[in-house]
Amino acid sequence: MKGKKHLFTGLVVGLIIGWALGFLRLPYLEKNYSFLLGFITALAVVSLVLLLLTAWNKCFLLGLMNKRMVKEDAKNTRTHVFTWAILAGVVVLGGIAVGWTIYRGYESLKLQIQHQDKQIQEMAALSAVVQESALKPLLHSLLEDVGEELKRNPRRTLRDTTIARIAALSVAFQPYPSIEGDSLSRQAYSPERGQLLQALVLMNIDPGTFGQIKRHTLFVGADLRGADLKGLNLSGINLRGANLEGTDLHGTNLKEADLREANLWGANLNQAVLNQANLKRADLSWAQLNEATLSLANLDEAILSNAQLKKADLYDATFQWAQLGGALFQEANLTSVYFVGTNFTKVNLTQANLNSTDLRKANFSEAVLVGVQLNKAVVDKNWPEKLQQWQATGAQKIQEDYEVVNDSIDQFKLQIYRLRKMEKN
Repeated sequence: MKGKKHLFTGLVVGLIIGWALGFLRLPYLEKNYSFLLGFITALAVVSLVLLLLTAWNKCFLLGLMNKRMVKEDAKNTRTHVFTWAILAGVVVLGGIAVGWTIYRGYESLKLQIQHQDKQIQEMAALSAVVQESALKPLLHSLLEDVGEELKRNPRRTLRDTTIARIAALSVAFQPYPSIEGDSLSRQAYSPERGQLLQALVLMNIDPGTFGQIKRHTLFVGADLRGADLKGLNLSGINLRGANLEGTDLHGTNLKEADLREANLWGANLNQAVLNQANLKRADLSWAQLNEATLSLANLDEAILSNAQLKKADLYDATFQWAQLGGALFQEANLTSVYFVGTNFTKVNLTQANLNSTDLRKANFSEAVLVGVQLNKAVVDKNWPEKLQQWQATGAQKIQEDYEVVNDSIDQFKLQIYRLRKMEKN
């Protein structure tokens, strides 16, 4: 009777502890059902231990009570212990079987939910495609009306009502994910907005009229992959989140354009005008920006891995926390650029002008700094020592030509250190 009481007490305590653990780990249980299997198995193991202890205590007590037990009593005791062991094994196997069944059920339900989510996403994408297909006749009709109006007007201007129609239709062309193989694309783009822009730039519209179109028409998320937009005046255009992968923008005027989070991977931006453009978080990996002008441009957190910016003018631009790994900046004008936290790993800065730049917390690991100008550049106090650690090419020459001086105090009352070129005797 006492053994049963102990067994019952142990099971109750185990259940209370298990319930407490399950309650505290509930958010984890929702994501990892194997914890439930382990929990049930642990309860089964605890039950086994308690049952075996009870059987051992019974055997031990019987031995103390009757040290001269006859063979028949010993046989009964062994049978009793064997029965308890079988019962414990059944409990353990039953607990494992129940736990495994629950686990498999949860996994099956999880797969069903994932499959349903995928079907819902694909249906939503197909619905968007159907909706956009229904709007395509409106696009063709609008472009035909625009063409007819331009033919009748030698000045190539458009009425305000026509510009309003263009703007209204662009709003309807919402970006949507496309189906690629058996899955959905990560990014949502609008092929129709891309087609609208390409059609308009081919119509030789009056610059003033085209300026109004750019101000009122939405080209956000436009899909312009591989488009030919070279030499155009797209100043002030809103192409935020647009797909410009491999697009030809050679010599294009993109002054004050909104290109935040745009995909410009491998785009041709040689000799393009990007003064005061917003390229925050844009992807310019492998893009060509040779001899481009980006004065006062915002490239914070942008990715320019392996991009080419030879002889580019980036006066007073910002590159805070940008990724420039492997980029080429030979002979580039980087005067007064804000480079705080920028990654210059393996960047080639041969003959670049970095006078008055802010290089605090920047990383120049294996960078090429041959012939760079660094006069009045803001740096960390131990910047010359860091150059040695970074194994930057040209580091020794910089250490010979420049010294770190305490320049002033910033708005947060922190010391500002600058590099000063030492005069040769």
